[in-house]
Formats: sequence, C-alpha cells, structure tokens
Amino acid sequence: MSDASPTEKDSLTLVADIWCEVLELPEVSEDDNFFDLGGQSLLLQSVQAAIARRTGRHVELIDLFDHPTVRALARHLDSGSTPRPAARRRSTAGRLGGRRAALGGGTGE
Repeated sequence: MSDASPTEKDSLTLVADIWCEVLELPEVSEDDNFFDLGGQSLLLQSVQAAIARRTGRHVELIDLFDHPTVRALARHLDSGSTPRPAARRRSTAGRLGGRRAALGGGTGE
C-alpha cells in the first residue's frame, strides 16, 4: 500500500479484502475501479452487506457508486460520513407520511 496512515491502511485492506471476496479475485490495487474489475450494481449490495457485517456501519449504495476505487471508498469510510440506518429510516418515514398527507391519503393504519 502507499504512504497511507495506519487507519487508512486498515480501511484500504478492509475494502480490498471485501472486493476480492465479492469479485472472486486474488488481489486488487488501491486505484482499481470496482466496475472495471467486473463489478456491477447487484454485487455492490454484497459489498454493502460485507462492510456492515465487518464494521457495524451502514454505507448507502449511492456512496459505493460515488467512491468506485479502493482508495476512494476507504477514505469515505475513514471520514465517518456514513449515516446510521435507524436515523435514515425515521427521516424517510417522515417524508413519506408528509407526502401521503399532502395527497389526501391516509397513513396506512
């Protein structure tokens, strides 16, 4: 790996290990692009699940599209900008309830 900090090296290793597992490859480099290696959107769900399983953190699928290299995704994980799933679900439910009310619909209860 490059001149990365110890924390970044851990994240680089984590992401590379997950990609190798999901893509069934023996190794990947820091600058490899997930999609150039044969990855596709359905496999990103496996990456998402593996990150959650190994770190306890939820990463949105859009973040995986936005950070398609090992290095970019590792930096994103290190930034701590991944939301907690419970907070995301509450805000989505609130928006849906507001839309239903605006359309004159019930709450579904």
